[in-house]
Amino acid sequence: MAGNVAEKLMPKALDTYFKKTRSHFFGLLTILLLLLIYEGSSAKLYADQQVQIRNSAEVIIQRFVWFMGIRNNLFLWAVYLLVLVWAFWLAKKQQLLDFKFVYIPYSIFESTFYALSLGLIAGQLTERTNSILMMVWQNQEQLADVGARAASALGAGIYEELLFRFILVSLLLLIFEKLVGAQKIVQTIFAVVISALLFSGFHYLGGREVLTLESFAYRFYAGVILGVLFVVRGIGVTSYTHSIYNLLLVFR
Repeated sequence: MAGNVAEKLMPKALDTYFKKTRSHFFGLLTILLLLLIYEGSSAKLYADQQVQIRNSAEVIIQRFVWFMGIRNNLFLWAVYLLVLVWAFWLAKKQQLLDFKFVYIPYSIFESTFYALSLGLIAGQLTERTNSILMMVWQNQEQLADVGARAASALGAGIYEELLFRFILVSLLLLIFEKLVGAQKIVQTIFAVVISALLFSGFHYLGGREVLTLESFAYRFYAGVILGVLFVVRGIGVTSYTHSIYNLLLVFR
């Protein structure tokens, strides 16, 4: 009932924009642009170096593939393209393919607004914004080169959202639907909260950063916000929001 009322109150063009840009196909297609920028900048930055600095979420995904005995770096690209084909089929089935090209810059502007709001909201919830931001990004200070920090920021926005939102939240929702059978809103709340807890905790793997209640809470709240954004607006807007937020921290 509430959804029908919202659709009636919302202008048709805006309603169409939200529906089309929320689809997995649109999201994965726009993330592909980020991936190309990230991989291209990383290749240039680390062309003459044996050791590359990569995001932990990317490493987790890569190690999982290695665990299956697959060492070809192109395999992940093949998997991504296969998922993109599946998303294309799903969007075609749901009649969400005919989006306009202008939706891409629109979604980037929308993501920028969310990125500007993300730190403010999570900071207000923890009430120690400035000190927490310093702790959250203290491990990035070891990357003296701004380009390296920017590439790392993009990598985090891409792979952390693919891992913790696109894969984990979707998987949890599927499990809850099949095994628990609770109301959809309850399933969504639990999926978002669990993914946010794991998202916050994973940043302390390897001991590169000291675990504090303030920084954990800040990341948890940010994870909840990004989880809700994923459910409401899809993987594309969520990934761009995270990436732009990280870039704002790099160039602050």
